[in-house]
Amino acid sequence: MLRIRFSYWPILILILWGCRKDVEEFQPYSPTANELGDLLSEQVPNPSTHSTFTFNYLTTDKVLETPSGAQIFLIDTDHLFANANSGDPVLCSTCPDLKIEVTVVLDKGDILARGLNTIGDSAILFESGGMVRITASCNGQQLALLPDRTLKIQIPNNDPQSGFFVFNHIGSVSTSQQWAKSDQEVFEAEWPLPLGIQQGYELLVKNLGWTACGRALSDPSSLFCIELPTGFADQNTLAYLVFKNQQIVAPLQYDLGRNKFCYPKTPAGFQVQLVAVSKLGEQYWLGKAETEVGTNATFQLGTQQITEQAILNFVKSL
Repeated sequence: MLRIRFSYWPILILILWGCRKDVEEFQPYSPTANELGDLLSEQVPNPSTHSTFTFNYLTTDKVLETPSGAQIFLIDTDHLFANANSGDPVLCSTCPDLKIEVTVVLDKGDILARGLNTIGDSAILFESGGMVRITASCNGQQLALLPDRTLKIQIPNNDPQSGFFVFNHIGSVSTSQQWAKSDQEVFEAEWPLPLGIQQGYELLVKNLGWTACGRALSDPSSLFCIELPTGFADQNTLAYLVFKNQQIVAPLQYDLGRNKFCYPKTPAGFQVQLVAVSKLGEQYWLGKAETEVGTNATFQLGTQQITEQAILNFVKSL
């Protein structure tokens, strides 16, 4: 009797190949989150928030006044700076090209656009009374403050409050924290203007770079999330929690397991604006809504198509 033997390997390979194609992850659009971040940082901040001051052989004390109304006091300038790399003292009177750059951030839209936030120790949010970045260089060499010196900064605020402290910038960590609260208290201050008196905060800082004036929130907090329509995730979306009546901005982190954007320690009872900026292909999308934070809440946030310029205008208006 003739026996025909069949090989099942080709059939098995076809079956496995077919199954593999069914479970392959398909990404219809290129990642755009970094592109969105660059767009906001380049287009939203007002150029007047950044000032550059240059001096040749500075021999006197100087008060730097910015268009934003902030003031930086350079006192005893021959005993103020050191080379940031070597630590050697740098006398301003011997520097032919002293450059001081000052960036002042007072608005929530500016905080968001610059990739900053108001996240302090242990992911606890703080209310910002203003942020300032100061850099200094001599002949292109970066400077630092001498170890025993401080820099006095005045930040305008028409309703200064008590309980604010200096927050030092530490960069981003796993919780997106950028700031650490110091034990240096901030003072309420006022100073003369050509047509009146300016109120605000006075800070004494020990380091150049970013400094914030802030008051940590002590309210009970819990997890808060937003859920976006299918297709909106961390590869193409930037999501934020923006408080309505305080200068508080927190980026929401994408939780793959929940398929949501969340913040772990959101104080309850505050009015907030939820913001999600997305780009899919060449099309921009915006999700926005106002709500009051509850406990362990998830908010269903819809999105709508919008132009690039409308995105920029919205962030500027926050």
